[in-house]
Amino acid sequence: MTRSTDLGIDLRGLVGARVGLAEPLIAARAAAGAAAVADLVARRAAGEVGFLDLPDDHASARACMDYGRQLDPEIDTMVVLGIGGSSLGPRALYSALAPPLDPLRPRSPGLPRRLLFADNVDPVTFAGLLEVVDPRRTVWNVVTKSGGTAETCAQLLIVVEWLERVVGPDRARQLLVCTTDPERGALRALARARGLAAFAVPPSVGGRFSVLTPVGLLPAAVAGLDVVGLLEGARRMRDRVLSPDLASNPALLLATLLHAHHVDRGRPMVVVMPYVDGLYDCADWFRQLWAESLGKAQARDGRAVHVGPTPIAARGATDQHSQLQLYAEGPDDKAYLMLSVDQRGREVTMPAGALAASAPDFAYLAGKGLGQLLDAELAGTTQSLLGRGRPVGTIRLARADAPAVGALLMMFEAATALAGALYGVDPFDQPGVEEAKRLTFAALGRPGYAAPTPALPPAAPGAPYVL
Repeated sequence: MTRSTDLGIDLRGLVGARVGLAEPLIAARAAAGAAAVADLVARRAAGEVGFLDLPDDHASARACMDYGRQLDPEIDTMVVLGIGGSSLGPRALYSALAPPLDPLRPRSPGLPRRLLFADNVDPVTFAGLLEVVDPRRTVWNVVTKSGGTAETCAQLLIVVEWLERVVGPDRARQLLVCTTDPERGALRALARARGLAAFAVPPSVGGRFSVLTPVGLLPAAVAGLDVVGLLEGARRMRDRVLSPDLASNPALLLATLLHAHHVDRGRPMVVVMPYVDGLYDCADWFRQLWAESLGKAQARDGRAVHVGPTPIAARGATDQHSQLQLYAEGPDDKAYLMLSVDQRGREVTMPAGALAASAPDFAYLAGKGLGQLLDAELAGTTQSLLGRGRPVGTIRLARADAPAVGALLMMFEAATALAGALYGVDPFDQPGVEEAKRLTFAALGRPGYAAPTPALPPAAPGAPYVL
């Protein structure tokens, strides 16, 4: 097991005859791994890849913390208007580090604020959000790196009109804060024109890699999370993931093993399964990171490749009762990463009282903790999958605190970047997403976007496959 003060990483279950990936095959990939690290280091030096430098951006971190400290004490809620990396990153931090069920806890002035996330444009949900938040006690963080994300801009139009009507234009201006490109884009121009508070996303950091920019740090600071600890844990991990040594670089080892399971053993899917509720949104964040970075039609040299692994987020032990049957006996096309913690910080013990005494089938639970039960389920599931020849790795956080979460996120980001080099694709672009955006703009009549020929003609009653 590779162990640091923040994470313990045990990938032995991803290697060996039992799972069809012999150690000599991994050793033969060491040179490709070292080349992947060299490529990442070169792109960083060229200013193309900025996420590795974020742990050293103390000025942005201080600005975010200052904003949180200076915010009107009557404000008890921040709503994040953002989609994709503009929502998944801050949500992952909040779920992992805030008290459980934090949005449901009563608020009082001076306490850390709750965070809510409006990451879709379903009108029923958004109308409900406007009904439940107090406009006088809520600040709105508008997050779009490009400054023109259609969903976020649509929400902004609605919120500004609503706030100006309810609290007046001057107060509305105080209740809006933007996170976007430092110079370009419609949102930056709007912030300048209206005098709105604004934070910058470095141009060299893509949205899905932006969790340690103000995209994630500003909501984290407003919620009272440990921003300094996040960056410190990320920095410690960053210093490890730049090593060309496969055996000591956790991100490189993870990327190499998952890539090998895909291309050599026909396992294109990776299931990330936390046995900690607070880490589920980190798995959800990883889905975007891995899928959007590695699913590509073209290699960096222009060849058509159509490659990409499929990430799946599951929750232990919940999804033992919905997905495990497939994982155990279905197609052997997945690798598994289990997430857990060594010190949960709290335990709830099942009493050894009259009920347990009167129900012999429950007696084995009496006196044990829910965390003990969850750990037993993790061990049982891992052993069951390994026994069936399914590859399983385990990542254990020392505790679910800011340094450990920062280290986990940095490791996943670096593993994704290195996997891109192994697949031969650019993990920092997203041409498929951009095409869908252009088609959306055209469908809404945005100037400069021609309406495309429909992929399907209008459905005619009685046509085949139209019911």
